Amino acid sequence: MAEPVSAREPDPMSVLCKMVVDTKYDDLPDNVINYAKKCVLDTMAVIVGGSAMESVAEVVDFVKDKGGKPESIIPFYGGRVPAAEAAFAIGPMARAMDLGDAHSEGGHCSEYILPALLAATGLKDKVSGREFITALVVGQEMLVRIGVAFGVVSKAIPANQIGGHYIFGCIASVGKLLGLSRQELENAEGIGRGMTQPHDVAMLAPPSHMVRVHHSFIAQDAINACLLARRGITGPRGELTDVLAGPKGYLAFAHWTTKPELMTRGLGEEWEMLNIGMKPNPACGCTHTSIEGITEQMKEHDFEAGDIADIGLDVSPVIWSAVCLPKEERWNPRTVAECQFSLPYIVATAAFDKDVFLDSYTPEARARQDVRELMTRISARKDSGLPSFAVRVNTTLKDGRQFSTECIYCKGQPSKPFTEAELVARFKKCVPYSAYKLSDAAVGSVTGALIDLENVEDVTGSLLAPLTPQ
Repeated sequence: MAEPVSAREPDPMSVLCKMVVDTKYDDLPDNVINYAKKCVLDTMAVIVGGSAMESVAEVVDFVKDKGGKPESIIPFYGGRVPAAEAAFAIGPMARAMDLGDAHSEGGHCSEYILPALLAATGLKDKVSGREFITALVVGQEMLVRIGVAFGVVSKAIPANQIGGHYIFGCIASVGKLLGLSRQELENAEGIGRGMTQPHDVAMLAPPSHMVRVHHSFIAQDAINACLLARRGITGPRGELTDVLAGPKGYLAFAHWTTKPELMTRGLGEEWEMLNIGMKPNPACGCTHTSIEGITEQMKEHDFEAGDIADIGLDVSPVIWSAVCLPKEERWNPRTVAECQFSLPYIVATAAFDKDVFLDSYTPEARARQDVRELMTRISARKDSGLPSFAVRVNTTLKDGRQFSTECIYCKGQPSKPFTEAELVARFKKCVPYSAYKLSDAAVGSVTGALIDLENVEDVTGSLLAPLTPQ
């Protein structure tokens, strides 16, 4: 006798795709629109500052050598290439500074989506700011919700799985911008499911250019998946497939209990993208509470780096695995990427300079003996009772005084958001590092368009053209 077929719940991907296709700009609450605009302003600054960093020019040259149909602009370098190739070129610019936004559980967000979206504008005659905002929001919402359900930060990273969910959000954004039907979008997401996996910490340990180039592949693949689906190429789709949930779904990669119900709970009414946090410094997000902890402690108690005898850092399991291990590399970083993922290097630099920015990674900065000597007097230990990004900074001074500061949330998190003026100032702080020298007029034009994005008529002309050699 045949086994009875049990009733199955619809796969969350089908529900999420319906949200993407049905959502209109006028459906978005004002706070969602305003936060999305801040995310674009923030990530565009990161792309400007990262445009000349190590490996970016080589990726751009690789793309230009391939040639192809002139569809989309490569900002800062000029020329037009196929949209998917432009996405590949822009991808590492968004990650090179390690200053992009991230959700406390869902992981990195806009720095994956924006390169794909910017490149995809070349596939249409004109993209309005309202279209762009809507596409960004639905992509952010899908990416974050899948990441939260998977447990990217609290579960996956300590288990050495970064999570491969980023492509789902990128496909959602590009599909929305291109006007894919629900069936086409589900096919595109199904294609994405066939290409993803939980990427392990080999991206981060040891740090390599793959941390940046990973964004290239995700953004490129997202555009290709959407273009293939529009041509009729199918992927697993429909309510009863296992794209996300079920025994063959993406969440099945997890070796822990996942929460698939979070992917659709309150969908369209509760916006998880509002909980995306922005970084104050160009370094791994696991270092920021330590930066704020030591600098605020020094300011409150009026001491300098030269007064410090030693610093003991109590860190969460996430911080421990991301920026404290392996100890030999974290306490002896050499390359820019290694320094960005070294908690002792970042804390020692912050103690001396009261800030961490791109100048903190020059060859001269990486060779500073005062920073290196202080690193030998910095220790860390794992405290499983601390929240994901929390740290306790325990400092002993040479005169015997001791201070302990706990930092759970740093500036830029939803509880301590950046103002629009602060984001504009940070955009301008990134400008000197651009691969293409930007005039004051160009900077003013782009920041003005970003602030007024909902009224921009042509995103390519307003955001990309001023950043590109003619």
